[in-house]
Amino acid sequence: MEFILTHKGVRHGINGYTHTGHSAYVIAVASVETLMNEVFLSALPRMTYQDSPLWKLDKDWVEKLELAPKLVLVPQLLFGKSFKRDAQPYQDMALLIKVRNDLVHFKMPFTPPKYLHSLGIRRIALVARESGEADYPWPSKLNCSEGIRWAHNTACETVHKLVSFAEGNSDHSLLSAATNFSPISESEVREWFLRHGIDPESDDPEIRKNNNA
Repeated sequence: MEFILTHKGVRHGINGYTHTGHSAYVIAVASVETLMNEVFLSALPRMTYQDSPLWKLDKDWVEKLELAPKLVLVPQLLFGKSFKRDAQPYQDMALLIKVRNDLVHFKMPFTPPKYLHSLGIRRIALVARESGEADYPWPSKLNCSEGIRWAHNTACETVHKLVSFAEGNSDHSLLSAATNFSPISESEVREWFLRHGIDPESDDPEIRKNNNA
């Protein structure tokens, strides 16, 4: 967010370009995968849910499983409940994993991924607003403050949903796993812009300088 205060990047309302955007997608996915491995595949649930069919599967295979199917498989075998793959927050989490993979295994494609259009419509990615306006490489469109917030919130919502599957079981020790995952609301972002004298409705990155001139 601090880069927005330099007034040097593209800004569309509360969504501003930032150099640190890409790392947010990687960290958000890593945080969910780490929690899954360290909390739900650890010694504690093995003791608490000893009869779960999860422990009959090869441990190395489960740990190496891609995160998206692991999110469905593990809670289903542990608690008898799991994510609906056609509903939120699973859909956004699966998309976030795709974004993370495309950035980590970047092969310099010129054609943007199909999901970029929908992220643009949702004002998560930066897009050229008008015909004739200068465009920029698609990875740069993901390097933005709302992309960071979406990645963070998607991880938070996924973790809270994951932990909720343990509710109603005899042991509630897993429920504390979500305490460090707090979503960031749009109102908090707008308040940040206003505190720094920036109109959150404006697309002009120089708007504060113009107002102070």
